[in-house]
Amino acid sequence: MNRGIFACYWTAHSGTSLADVVYIMAITTYMYQESGSAFIAALFPLLNAAAKFVAGFTVPLLMERYPFAKLLTRLQLVKALLVTALVVFFPYIAPHVYLLCILILLIACAHGWGTPLLQSIVPRIVPSDRLVKANSSLSVTEQSLQIAGYTFTGFLVTQIGHQPTLIITAILIWVSVISLLLVTRVMPGDDSGPRRAKPNRKAILEGWSYLWRIPTLRIVTLMDMIEGVAGTIWVGAITLVYVKEVLHQGEAWWGFINASYYAGAILGGLLTVLFSSFIQKHLIACMAAGSAVFSLLTLWYGLNSIPMVALVLCIGMGPAYQLRDVAQQTAFQTSIEPSMLPKVYASRGILLSTITSISIAVIGLIADTLGIRMVYIIGAVCIAVSAGLSFVIVSMQKKQTQAVDSSGRTA
Repeated sequence: MNRGIFACYWTAHSGTSLADVVYIMAITTYMYQESGSAFIAALFPLLNAAAKFVAGFTVPLLMERYPFAKLLTRLQLVKALLVTALVVFFPYIAPHVYLLCILILLIACAHGWGTPLLQSIVPRIVPSDRLVKANSSLSVTEQSLQIAGYTFTGFLVTQIGHQPTLIITAILIWVSVISLLLVTRVMPGDDSGPRRAKPNRKAILEGWSYLWRIPTLRIVTLMDMIEGVAGTIWVGAITLVYVKEVLHQGEAWWGFINASYYAGAILGGLLTVLFSSFIQKHLIACMAAGSAVFSLLTLWYGLNSIPMVALVLCIGMGPAYQLRDVAQQTAFQTSIEPSMLPKVYASRGILLSTITSISIAVIGLIADTLGIRMVYIIGAVCIAVSAGLSFVIVSMQKKQTQAVDSSGRTA
């Protein structure tokens, strides 16, 4: 692994992750403070989600017309220019909600187009036997930056205002652009030659076809969908209800629960870096073990009523989740050639965002009708089913190995 290239990518990934958190916090708080309307504030995540959904469908068309490296850097450059325009013209745009929404929509489109490309860089610059370590390092950084971003952005907004806070976002994105330019200049396997575009329909469906056609990808995606349903049990409103109705604590404990989970996630990321060689050799087994432990801890968490035990369980969930997530991410990356990854990531993103949106409403209904404990029991069952699917992949791999061995002996 070229450490210089990976360091540049790590910088770009970190800058983008932190910039997104600061941007979301600054815009959301501004829209709510100025309008006093939860509906107006909710327009921001709604526009983001809609733009990313459309971008996920159309990014394959862009990939058919432009080389990977040029498309990636140009999209990041467009995003940086749009955020800079937002900063410069903020005093004139901000009072007009429709103008602010238009600019937010454009930024979200650029972000939605660029994200699948950004996600697919790692297998291009990191050898397959070092992917676990690379993914773990990126995960630790992202979790740490999210804690810092969500913790301190609110303080920054109150101390220096929305526009100066957005200046920080612009600086971080420009740092990411420069870092990506350095990565793409030396990134191996770039397809910068002349291109013959596929028909639009074929280009859009290609990623979906890969998800369905390759057995490992199909099962891993199904696991992601099931875990997407389970993941909605951790949305803020559900956690707050759990804190109040089960733990009988105030809003402060809502913060403690979130902080302990993030602390566990960072600890888990560090452990996966430490044991990356072992995980790399036993990807599917680690995926199954992580899901099984996470399922048991989630069930215990849902049945528990002791606040301190809840904190300990949240910390314990972090390593289990990171083990599952890093192993699953690496299995996904190694199941398909890097050139197809952006299209597959785009299709997968659409699928998971749709599942998550529907699940949030369903989980909220379950919490209201069957009680908050049932939400966590259902989540634990979903994660356990996902763990069971890991063993299906193990069985498939054993059959493939046996088939290869038998064909070798026959020859």
